[in-house]
Amino acid sequence: MSERKLKAAIIGCGMIAYSAHIPAYKYFSDKYELVAICDVFEKAAREAAEKYDIPSYFTNAEEMLCSIKPDVVSICVPNMLHKQFVLLCLEHDANVICEKPLAFTLHDAKEMYALAKSKGLSLMACQSMRFTPDRIAAKKLLDNGEIGTPYYGEFSRIRRRGIPTWGTFHIKERSGGGAFIDIGVHMVDAVLWLMGNPEIYSVNGSTCRKLHKEIGTLQSSGALTGSVQNARKFDPDEMNVEDFSCGTITFKNGARINFKVAWAANLRDETTIRIIGEKSGVELPDGIIHRGIDDDSALEMMPEKYECGSPFSGHFHVVEDIYDVVVNGKEPIIKPEETINVAGIIEAFYRSAELGREVAFEELL
Repeated sequence: MSERKLKAAIIGCGMIAYSAHIPAYKYFSDKYELVAICDVFEKAAREAAEKYDIPSYFTNAEEMLCSIKPDVVSICVPNMLHKQFVLLCLEHDANVICEKPLAFTLHDAKEMYALAKSKGLSLMACQSMRFTPDRIAAKKLLDNGEIGTPYYGEFSRIRRRGIPTWGTFHIKERSGGGAFIDIGVHMVDAVLWLMGNPEIYSVNGSTCRKLHKEIGTLQSSGALTGSVQNARKFDPDEMNVEDFSCGTITFKNGARINFKVAWAANLRDETTIRIIGEKSGVELPDGIIHRGIDDDSALEMMPEKYECGSPFSGHFHVVEDIYDVVVNGKEPIIKPEETINVAGIIEAFYRSAELGREVAFEELL
């Protein structure tokens, strides 16, 4: 197997670049050379380059691509800018890791992957939450047929008080949505992946905004805000996205997923997944397998592969995986068809919430 180094670059100098992408590229210094970083704020780009010993910084992404000609680019810009920078990087023959969500519509996701395929490049959505030890173990269990065919799933991702009070997460024109598109998308991806990415029939969704005025009681959003550059002050009157969402995804094989996602809700903090098949069921993150009337056992879980002192260890898996895809021709763990389905669910979910009815997947085609 070849071990040549890839030239890597990053567009966007926010929290996720500082806390996840830069550390991951630096960790794999035998595989990557992080050669450039770009941000429209020159101060942010310059400070990132100086802090992490990155040779070049830019304020114009196309100038960076033409000058550096990177092999891989991480897209770490606000959600609504993902598509334009993904297409720009692909047009300049760079493989791409894009922060989630890759796209808001089925059409946009298909367009991006079609361009990547036509140019022989890899495009990988940073669905980094597949890589927790419990989910990796559960995936092995499901793939081995020990649950049987999954016919029901549910997930709950609740922050009791965790509306992001920095950046533009709360502004639809920049983020595209609220809790569902921010933290819910990881759960959608993980459950679809665990269940084998079945064909989607419909989505029924609901959103609301109830607790954004409680500034005095808001907790941390869970992000490492200490590394945020040029953070803007949070104004609750600007918030025009949901802090709570819930819904149902129905599949053509009759299976169903129910879910709830919140930045803020009067419930305990929770990140749980349950999947049921005719042979057994599994609960995560506890890793309990339920069989029959009283046969419970524990998943065999391996420790986290990258004990790197980072809460974003999933990004290390993504950065490692795309290297093996690009250099060694490996099949990607995060497959295009899976990310395309996630984008379709996002589109159908918000359309359903707006229309107040179930939206069939065929309506998106």
